[in-house]
Amino acid sequence: MSRLIASLSLDLDNQWAYLRAAGRDHWETSDSYFPQVIPRIVQTLQELNLPLTTFLVGRDLVHPDRCESISQLTELSEWEFANHSFNHEPWLHTLAESEIAAEIDETSEAIKQNWGTAPVGFRGPGFSCPPAVLGILAERGFRYDASVFPTSMAPVARAYYMMKTGLRGADRDRASQLYGGWKAMRQPNRPFQRTINATNLWEIPVTVMPGSRTPIHFSYLTYLASFSKLAAKQYFRTTLRLCQMSGTSPSLLLHPPDFMGAEDAGEMSFFPAMKMRRESKLGILRWALGKLANQFDVRTLRSQVDSLDGGHKE
Repeated sequence: MSRLIASLSLDLDNQWAYLRAAGRDHWETSDSYFPQVIPRIVQTLQELNLPLTTFLVGRDLVHPDRCESISQLTELSEWEFANHSFNHEPWLHTLAESEIAAEIDETSEAIKQNWGTAPVGFRGPGFSCPPAVLGILAERGFRYDASVFPTSMAPVARAYYMMKTGLRGADRDRASQLYGGWKAMRQPNRPFQRTINATNLWEIPVTVMPGSRTPIHFSYLTYLASFSKLAAKQYFRTTLRLCQMSGTSPSLLLHPPDFMGAEDAGEMSFFPAMKMRRESKLGILRWALGKLANQFDVRTLRSQVDSLDGGHKE
């Protein structure tokens, strides 16, 4: 019997992106952690022979040294680079349509210049994806968006983020749609197709637990593991079983801090699970990724969309 298709993606947000979203004034001068983190990502996924879709932020692609680090991801057995906006502003809903177009177009061009192929997928930073974004994606010929995060925990996650970062004033107002809202929770928890100006665009939501709609991405899993590894493992086992029972193809999400521990925290100490030692955190990650690889046919998002289109590849 064939296994359900799953997909695995990484939002390659650099330290400056997290510090900027947290309202830190010195975010522009912060160091890049790519040289330390990307080799860990590659090694972990190579050990399990897993593919990866990586959502890239254009601002990092103007730095040759950062592009050199990113290029290590092409050593994976199967890989895809997708668009994660240029400036990683988690409040695209506050921008004019022309500004949104620039965020998308400049990043697509940078990806094409560095790796020869324009991206066909997009994810809004902070899961921000107003209608103007979808219209531009359809107009530019993108095949999928992956910005929907249909979780019941969005208000809780947003409140936690506000508390940990201490955002105030205009920054706090702009972050009011971070992680989506109640509307996102009512979105499907499996791939669906939109028709925008007579153009079809696949939506690949970041999967949440069927039924409860609680998060299952790896940052949440390691956060649970920081309290109880046993509970975190049981939670993940239950999630995968419910996905299989309900026919939900899981699209799971990684972030660079998932590969960092207390030894690396520094200014990232506000990120969940940053008090865990690195090897302990990586151990949970390897275990969960191994479960995913054993139980599902794991692909890039582009390959998943190919299958949804009946095997068509461009």
